[in-house]
Amino acid sequence: MNAIKLASLTLLTLIFLSCSSQDKETYWRIDDIYREDKKPFVGLTGAFMQEILDHDFHFIKKNDSLFFDMPDKFQVDLKNFKSLRQLHITNRDYYEMYGHDLGSSTFKIKFKDNATLSDSKNTVIEFKKITKEEYLKNIREIINHQKAIDQKISALKSSLKKQPEIKLNPIKKMPTKVAELMNNMGEQIFLNIPTEIELRESGDLKNEVFGDIKIGTLKDKSIIYDIDHKENDYGLKQLTIWISSDSSAFSMDKYLADKPNLQLFKRDGNDVVGYEVGYDGEKDEAIVQSYFCLKYYKVENSHVFIYADVSRSQMKNAPNLEEMNKILNFNYLISENISLKQ
Repeated sequence: MNAIKLASLTLLTLIFLSCSSQDKETYWRIDDIYREDKKPFVGLTGAFMQEILDHDFHFIKKNDSLFFDMPDKFQVDLKNFKSLRQLHITNRDYYEMYGHDLGSSTFKIKFKDNATLSDSKNTVIEFKKITKEEYLKNIREIINHQKAIDQKISALKSSLKKQPEIKLNPIKKMPTKVAELMNNMGEQIFLNIPTEIELRESGDLKNEVFGDIKIGTLKDKSIIYDIDHKENDYGLKQLTIWISSDSSAFSMDKYLADKPNLQLFKRDGNDVVGYEVGYDGEKDEAIVQSYFCLKYYKVENSHVFIYADVSRSQMKNAPNLEEMNKILNFNYLISENISLKQ
């Protein structure tokens, strides 16, 4: 009888310890991102990977779920964890997750970076386990830092209303011709375009997100057209026509509302010009990251976005507002002389 009682007590103890172990919370933060073969990131890829690190992911693991507190609050169940989209990295569809590995002190998320031309594609996001005290301290510091950033961005946006950096020239009416474009399904789209430009399907690696609509070189339902101009070639800063047959709806009002760091300079319905405001961590100040112009048309099954973003980071002389305005005015002039053929 004593042996039976002892065995029962042992079994109950093991069950209790197992349950206690399962219920125990552990605390984690993002620590590093690297190629599996340790080769360095090349070109813009390094900037994209830094974006992931800058999300400052923090989560609490309990049972088989990860409860994220940063960059915002959401939950990921490990059994159903299949995509980086679940980490709210929504504009990187060419990052193909293929596994994750939970150790005693590290948690690794593995994905293929299909956007890189490098032979080294397998990439690892690595988290490390920290104490509860470290975790709570980090969260407080991040929240306070973000509040300070938001205040600086708000102040810059107010300043831009009073003293705009954008200086738009009056629009000149240009001679036009008809261009026949196609969406990815071969359906025709006819546009009136300036006679001095040509449109060609883009051969560059490009990706953009307009609300729920994702358009990209490696993205289904997408066609991208670049413009050729005999006298001007501003590369990635030049106007581009983005076409998608995605069934999702697009609303310019919602698009602008969902991007609080966009500051409008001018709007006429679905035709907008403005700034993207951001934060420079090195200088600890809010900055204008880019000037943009965007025009939207819905043509039967196609979304047509005429869009250009003059990014400050692409300028040789970052504070050169004159050059940025020059490129913006070129893009805006061309955009305003593109219309649907009735």
